[in-house]
Amino acid sequence: MTNRDVVELLLEAHVETRQVVALACALASRSATPCTRETAQHISDFVEWMLPLHCDDEERSIVPRLTGRNATVDSALTRMQRQHLALEAPLTRLRLICRMIARDVNRLHVLRFELSAAAEDAQRRLDEHQAFEEAAVFPALKKLLYVDELESISDEMRARRLTDAAA
Repeated sequence: MTNRDVVELLLEAHVETRQVVALACALASRSATPCTRETAQHISDFVEWMLPLHCDDEERSIVPRLTGRNATVDSALTRMQRQHLALEAPLTRLRLICRMIARDVNRLHVLRFELSAAAEDAQRRLDEHQAFEEAAVFPALKKLLYVDELESISDEMRARRLTDAAA
């Protein structure tokens, strides 16, 4: 991760998440092939490893810095955290289905409809959540935080990923 604007990094994470969930939606209509197995593994890994990092970016780096600076933003942060909790079960369901397909790609035929439903549910919830963050939380970063605070968030995001990659 290069030293780029924090909001840009957060938006890129949202775009990547949208792409992965769209991939999960498309996976439900594919044939059981080695490529399908690899795609299911990629989706499972992304949901298991990358999404929690993004959530940590928001909850461990952004929330503490924004809390208490503006009542409207405080309310938005509370809503964002509730949405994070509400996303856990649908994303876990999607991850587990993809993991089952990755372990045995022939299970895709049996799990096709469940995968489709899980991916569409996750997509709907994430779209709503990300739109909310992009409208209510991300703009507050540049309005309420100083440059050094934004740089600290970026540094923490980078360190989180380096720690994760080393593990």
